[in-house]
Amino acid sequence: MHYPDIRRATRVAATVALAAGMALVGTGTAQAAPAPAATAGASVSTAPATTSTTARSGLTAAEQASNYWTAERMRTAISADTLVKKAPASSGESLRPTGAAQSTPPAAPSVKAATSRVPAAGGSMAANVAASATVGKVFFYNPADGKNYVCSAGTVNSGSKLLVMSAGHCVHGGRGGQWMQNWVFVPLYNYGAEPYGRWSAKYLTTFNAWINDSNLDRDVSYITVWPNGSGQRPVDVLGGNGLSVNYSYDQAVTILAYPAAPPYDGGWQQYCQGTTYRPGIWPFQENKIALGCGFTGGSSGSVWLRLYNDAYGYVNGIMSTLDGNGVNRSSYFDTAVMDAFNSVANRT
Repeated sequence: MHYPDIRRATRVAATVALAAGMALVGTGTAQAAPAPAATAGASVSTAPATTSTTARSGLTAAEQASNYWTAERMRTAISADTLVKKAPASSGESLRPTGAAQSTPPAAPSVKAATSRVPAAGGSMAANVAASATVGKVFFYNPADGKNYVCSAGTVNSGSKLLVMSAGHCVHGGRGGQWMQNWVFVPLYNYGAEPYGRWSAKYLTTFNAWINDSNLDRDVSYITVWPNGSGQRPVDVLGGNGLSVNYSYDQAVTILAYPAAPPYDGGWQQYCQGTTYRPGIWPFQENKIALGCGFTGGSSGSVWLRLYNDAYGYVNGIMSTLDGNGVNRSSYFDTAVMDAFNSVANRT
């Protein structure tokens, strides 16, 4: 049995001096080996992010998407877990390590933040886990049903310093669905407060297996965002997580998320810590990693972090689903996830 520690993330009060043109934290990215046969069908598609509103003269696409999100629309947006209820559990593709375990490096922000910590809720037995500025709440509009939704997401360090990771169903509706619109990332969202502002999507990328078949084995997305209104890139301001692929199913992780369905309210980061495992009974195991966090809708797209240091870690999974037993699942990160990353890492 796996008994994760589930608590409210420690609040972080941040005072940040923001300035365009600050020196960047430059790091390289690991190169993935060519994907073997086990990653067949793992191609990706990218679409320019769009808005649902009529273009207004003088406003950029990023401003139009951001302006759509009034406080009322944010408050009433619903969790995106409903978008995956009819998706097949697995493709039958045998996802497993498809090469040597490898990671790309995380990056600290190039602007240092003065932070203070408040103990996490849960009493003396609670781990003192800090919320991360790399993690935020996502808001988007689904043109297929005309509704506003929420997910979670996290930055990932790349050459562009503009990359965010989330779930596939947080950018596209899957089989028969459409690309989401008005997509914005609000890091360290705190009950309506936006200490770092917003970044609007420029490009949305996810696996064709999700787009065409709603295949939960590939429920992963990369989002290239515009710089913010001050010309700043998110990884420069927030820091960026690394990316890990081809690791064992059993990994100690910290999940930081914004679950919004009861008993949660989506107002602040929640955390869950434990050791992941491959769900199911051999030989009928799923192509997933799992952890019994009980995180509800709104947590979709949250990053599962190896080696979290109270600021950033290495993304080793992305929140996809919750079953009736309170077990959350992520697709297993194989070489195809790294290949997809490399295809978008330098896009601006």
